[in-house]
Amino acid sequence: MADAPDLDIETLRLVVAVDDTGSLSAAARERGLSQPSASARVRAFEARWQLTLLERTPRGSTITTDGRAVIAWARQVLREADTMRAGLASLTGSRRGEVRIAASLTIAEHILPRWLGALRDQMEVHPQLHVVNSDRVADMVRSQLADIGFIETAARAPGLDHRVVGTDRLVVVVHPDHEWARRRTPLRPEVLARAEWVLREEGSGTRSTFERALGEVPTIALQAGSTAALMGAVRAALGPAVVSERAVATEVEAGHLVIAPTTLDLDRPLTAVWRKGARMSAATSALLAVAAGG
Repeated sequence: MADAPDLDIETLRLVVAVDDTGSLSAAARERGLSQPSASARVRAFEARWQLTLLERTPRGSTITTDGRAVIAWARQVLREADTMRAGLASLTGSRRGEVRIAASLTIAEHILPRWLGALRDQMEVHPQLHVVNSDRVADMVRSQLADIGFIETAARAPGLDHRVVGTDRLVVVVHPDHEWARRRTPLRPEVLARAEWVLREEGSGTRSTFERALGEVPTIALQAGSTAALMGAVRAALGPAVVSERAVATEVEAGHLVIAPTTLDLDRPLTAVWRKGARMSAATSALLAVAAGG
C-alpha cells in the first residue's frame, strides 16, 4: 500500500472525540465541524480502510470492535504528534527557559500538563517532553538526555537524587460482564494470581507496583505500552488490567469498565528524579517546586 495517503490527524481526533463524548454529533461540535462534515470524514476513513468504525442506528451510533482498536491506536498517534508539535515549537522558539523532561505515561498524560500550565504562569518556558516508562526515565536523566524526570515509584536509582511530589492509586478494572464486576468482597492475592492479566510492559511503574503488591509474577494475556491499549483490551474482555485510577475514571463513570475491589496495597508515590550534584536551571528548579506544591 505504498500509494496510500497519510492518516488524517483531524479525522483521528474526531474518532477519539466520539469515544470521549459518546456520540458523533457531540464529537462534531467539540471539533468545530457540522454533523454532515463529521459523518463524511468517518465514512471516508471507513471506505479507505475497508472497515466499520461506527454502527449507525435510529438511536445514534455505537463504536464497533474495530472502532475500539482504531481509537486505541489513534490515541497513541495523537499523543506522539502532540509531543512532536511541542518539541518543534520549542526548537523554533526562544531557548530561554528550556527544560527537558522525561515522564512516565500516567504522569505525562494526567498530571504533568497541569504542572506545566502553572509553570508557564510563572515564567517563559519551552519544555521538551519525552514519554517513556519509569526505568527509561531514570536512564534518560542519568545520561543527561533529560534535566528532570517523573516516575511512579519510590525505587532509588543509582546516581540520582529523588523527591516525592505526590501519590497515585492503581486499581484493578474488568469488563462489566466479568465475574469480578459484581464482587463485593475484596479479592485476595491468591485469587488474583490465578487470572490472566492485561498489563503494561516490564519497566513501567504500574507493572512493578502491581507485581510487588501481588507478591509474584502474574500470568500475562496481553502486554501493552499504553493505558488506552490496556483499556481497549479490557473492554474487549481479554482480561483484567491494572491502571491508574486517574486514567480510568471516565471509563468507569461511563460504565464501560468496573473497578474490582482487592486487598492489595496499590498506592504509589510520584517521584521527581535528577542527577546527583547537578545544578538545576531556573526552569527546572521552578518545575520541581510546582510539582512538589501539588
